[in-house]
Amino acid sequence: MAKAIAVAGDGGMERAKGQWERFTGFLGDVRSEMRKVSTPSTTETRTTTAVVIVTVFAFAAYFWLVDFGINQSLNKLITKLTAH
Repeated sequence: MAKAIAVAGDGGMERAKGQWERFTGFLGDVRSEMRKVSTPSTTETRTTTAVVIVTVFAFAAYFWLVDFGINQSLNKLITKLTAH
């Protein structure tokens, strides 16, 4: 039993070294990937922003139209069913 504890105790230092190597490897990978990142130009940013704003308004108009149509249809149906 004492030998098993002594042997298990030696693995802690190796494990810590392994974790440190994994961490430094991870940081190296992050640095490598960050070198591949490119920042968009001002023109690209403005164009993308305009597309997003137009798309948001188009979807808002579409959903308002669908909601308005469903609301009107349900109101007419309820009025017709409760009229007698």
